Amino acid sequence: MRVFYIEAPFAVCRSFTAGWYRPTATFLTPSSAYGLLLNLAGIETRMPEQHPSHPGSVPATLTQPGLPAIRLALGASTVQRVGRRDSRDLIESDRYPRVSTLYQQLHNYPVGTSGAERASTTFGNKYNITPVRREVLVDIRAIVAIDGNPTLESDVCRGLNGELATGRYGLPFVGDNSFLPDRIDQLDTVPRAHWYERIDEESGPVRPRTTRLSVWIDRADMSRTKSDLFAPTSDATSTIPEAAWTAITPP
Repeated sequence: MRVFYIEAPFAVCRSFTAGWYRPTATFLTPSSAYGLLLNLAGIETRMPEQHPSHPGSVPATLTQPGLPAIRLALGASTVQRVGRRDSRDLIESDRYPRVSTLYQQLHNYPVGTSGAERASTTFGNKYNITPVRREVLVDIRAIVAIDGNPTLESDVCRGLNGELATGRYGLPFVGDNSFLPDRIDQLDTVPRAHWYERIDEESGPVRPRTTRLSVWIDRADMSRTKSDLFAPTSDATSTIPEAAWTAITPP
């Protein structure tokens, strides 16, 4: 098992995307954490168009087949790491990221005749203007534990230390390639954290901070996208509950 501390000033984990409203989950999702880990390990997740199983012209980037399986657990850190060895305790309200909203103007050429009366006044520019709301997570400090795949665990650590023979594509990011982490540290021991446990019929009713987190995203067939309800443990603990472990098993 390997454990990591991830800190980022901004992050985003889209639960869905509409043209005018793009929300985020309230914490790092298993699917986003998995993508970040593969990035560190130098594993390309995107299927190239030359791949034999690529269906041809599709409107979305597809996922590479044969990605490694692993199980992971996510927790909200009780401390903020400062330097290499020091840290400061966080009050409970600061242990969880805040959801903030950005507003933008979306300029486009509308389909059909909608807004056509404005076309002449914009002199050929995009004349349909729509306000767009985008949610982001602010000040995320997450603990990510991974287990069940020694090869991938080793590659993640080697990538984090700059020891991989092959380079990775781009920089590590947290849910959106505009949002880079401030730090990713490998930890020697499991720290105290509020671990996000899966909520189901056996675990009882929903708890404070219950949220839906995506486990796997299928861009070709959204009916195969998987998400579950999770809630953090009320008490911080260095023992990872069994219900906090999520298996990532790519098709």
